[in-house]
Amino acid sequence: MSTIATIGSMALEQAQMRSRVDVISRQVSTGQRGAVHGDLGLDARRAIDLKVEIAKRESFTDAADRALARADAAQTVLGRLHDLASNVAAEALRARTLGAVAVTSLADIARAALEEAAALLNTRHGGEYLFAGSDVTNPPVPDAATITTGPMATAIAASVATLDPTNAATVLADTQAIATDPATTPFSDFLEGDGTTEARRALQVSDGERVAIGVFANRDSTDEVTASWGRELLRGLAVLASVDQAQFDTGEGWQDLLEGTTEALNGAVGGLSAEQGKLGAAYARIDATRERHEDMLVVLRTQLGDVAEVDLAQVSAELAQVRERLEASYTVTTMISRLSLASMLG
Repeated sequence: MSTIATIGSMALEQAQMRSRVDVISRQVSTGQRGAVHGDLGLDARRAIDLKVEIAKRESFTDAADRALARADAAQTVLGRLHDLASNVAAEALRARTLGAVAVTSLADIARAALEEAAALLNTRHGGEYLFAGSDVTNPPVPDAATITTGPMATAIAASVATLDPTNAATVLADTQAIATDPATTPFSDFLEGDGTTEARRALQVSDGERVAIGVFANRDSTDEVTASWGRELLRGLAVLASVDQAQFDTGEGWQDLLEGTTEALNGAVGGLSAEQGKLGAAYARIDATRERHEDMLVVLRTQLGDVAEVDLAQVSAELAQVRERLEASYTVTTMISRLSLASMLG
């Protein structure tokens, strides 16, 4: 082979080695076998499928994280409402035996509880109202700040003022009607309209699987609206917030009013417990599914790494070897060129 041919052959080999150095350098820099899927050859389709599956499961886990945080916030509120209903019911029971001295105290406690309960039902998480159904930008209890002097409380106080020794049942029925009347209901137009039948907010936890996590201020866990825990809680508290010495003086009427109101509050306690249980079961289901997605993501990312990523130690060693070969080739080419030039000059 002539000197020129030898040099030409070596130049071609050097070009190939330079190309290999570029490829390996990029692999060392990025940790990836190639910059595009086509660089993976027969593994390209597998890499695409794995990336799609990873993205889907990451979406599921992100949504689950948000839903679990929302459920946590709702559970905290439900727990406090449960305590309010239980505590005021206990105060009403004590008032039946303590006499006139307990009336003012009971009214004050109930009034404070009514204000707190209304505010709690307007709790927001992530900028959305927790108990408003799909109407997340509007409060479920629009007049929460003035609940003790609003239409429902005012109408209930007027009804309670008519209490006599024999009409407690009528007064209680009237207060229930007031709590559901469109003109005096404490809840938003949406909740008392389309919100009474809309599906509960649900989370897509996996392909073909949804878990309901929505909680409504005016619906209980069985979708009861008229005697829901939220309505009975606010009604019962409004009744007790409006009592005074005049009601105590009715004797049997007072006892019957307290008994009926305590029953309503205990009903709210039961409804809240059921709601907490339902939400807790949904939370556990979402959390378990989220953990399965996390476990599968570990597997999928490992598989993708096997397909698309390089062994950095191995490619770093190869890069050093190729560079050495390229430098040696340059040296040999230089020597041959000098020898050829010397022979021509000689």
